[in-house]
Amino acid sequence: MDKRLMKNILFNLISNAIKYSPEGKPITCVSFLENDNYVIHVKDEGIGIPEKDQEYMFSRFFRATNASTIQGTGLGLTIVQRYAGLMGGNISFESEEGKGSTFIVKIPVKQG
Repeated sequence: MDKRLMKNILFNLISNAIKYSPEGKPITCVSFLENDNYVIHVKDEGIGIPEKDQEYMFSRFFRATNASTIQGTGLGLTIVQRYAGLMGGNISFESEEGKGSTFIVKIPVKQG
């Protein structure tokens, strides 16, 4: 596991959670080991991602239709996906518009 890549993954996900959440709403970051994977969940109660946009969330420069008034480049999740992949892991998410999102990163734990 590369500490710099993990730092950037966390920075991107937590920054997004803050950016897309109303002030005062909780943001939760939890990490744990599960089946030889290091798992991170970053959960917010923000604007959520419209269902029609969800399949494009890891595309470069893509921004959800309900995020047009929020500043950003559309590169953060692409970068997170790339960094997770470099460590043999992946990222997924669950989201409902108006109710928030949970991003899940899984990185294999090297044995030996």
